[in-house]
Amino acid sequence: MSVALAGLAALALPLAACGSDAEGEVVAGMGNATPLPAAGGSADEPAGKVIDLDENVTGALRVDDRILLRAESKVLSGTPEDPAMDSNDVDAACGDLAPAGNVAVLPCPDGIHVLAEDGSGTAVIGRGTAYTAAVGLSDGRIVGHRADSDRVDVFGADGEHADDFAVSRHGSQLLSVPSNRESAVLLEINRPETSVHEIILDESRPGSGLRAGIGVGPASVGEDGTVAAVDVKGGQLLIYTAGDVVRLHNSTPVPEGPWAVAVDSDRGLVWVTSTVDGVLTAYDIASGTALKAAQLPTVADAQGLVVTADGGLVAYSASGAGAQYLDAAAVDAALEEGKTDLEAERALMEPREPEDRLPTGAGEGE
Repeated sequence: MSVALAGLAALALPLAACGSDAEGEVVAGMGNATPLPAAGGSADEPAGKVIDLDENVTGALRVDDRILLRAESKVLSGTPEDPAMDSNDVDAACGDLAPAGNVAVLPCPDGIHVLAEDGSGTAVIGRGTAYTAAVGLSDGRIVGHRADSDRVDVFGADGEHADDFAVSRHGSQLLSVPSNRESAVLLEINRPETSVHEIILDESRPGSGLRAGIGVGPASVGEDGTVAAVDVKGGQLLIYTAGDVVRLHNSTPVPEGPWAVAVDSDRGLVWVTSTVDGVLTAYDIASGTALKAAQLPTVADAQGLVVTADGGLVAYSASGAGAQYLDAAAVDAALEEGKTDLEAERALMEPREPEDRLPTGAGEGE
């Protein structure tokens, strides 16, 4: 079976309990997704305004009025038009930035670093333990996946260790997901085994797990609990919810090499960058099926993406090509331009009454 066919079969495949042999059963070539290289120079100039930024940005996170950027051995803090107002040194081996209320967390080989909006460190949680992923909750708790095991550590709002238990074997990204359950719920992305797993935090246990395409990459969560992830190797956008249990709602083909993803909750959209084709595509998910709403050329190697507080977008290059800023008006104009095609696609998705295709006179004399 080819990797692509195996991935299609695996999209909705439930996994056995975390830590079982089934979790690691992946076809050769699946998992461990990384950004795909560009196919060549973009034929179009990037949309919007490009701000000079000679940094290799591999991740971006909005914290209050600032945007924090992960750039090799630095964390930068700035605004859409001034992306490097502050610069802070970090270990290049640290992981990806993640939200934690009005601060950010950064999993590192020496603990979980808590960062203020200017990128400066305010505390190190779990000092002396290496973590590959971390996230903060609205109640002040911080959760981190240990680098050397299948366990997560839970720290209270006071920074003290409160709990630990086994979950997925690899923690690549943790997401705090709004749900209607009694317990706080996290989703964990496991890139080596291309899967997504629930963590039922207040019950100290893992929940359900699903295979996520053939090479899951970054994911983003919206205010309503919509989770968007990219299947880098399969070239798909995957939409999940976890209100009562984690469910894959749909998978949609996207331009080759999807990587950065952001949920635009106010507009009911998901934005995805393609590092191969050099485009940023908006998908309307309001109907339950992801439909293309707009597409714009990006800076080269766009691996960082944020939706600004006022509805703009900023994409960041991982190869020093700068920060691409589209204010809210530019975003709305792009969506207006694609409105006719989007409405046509919606019309095709609407249910229709079956047509009477019986030939004239059929049924007479019976």
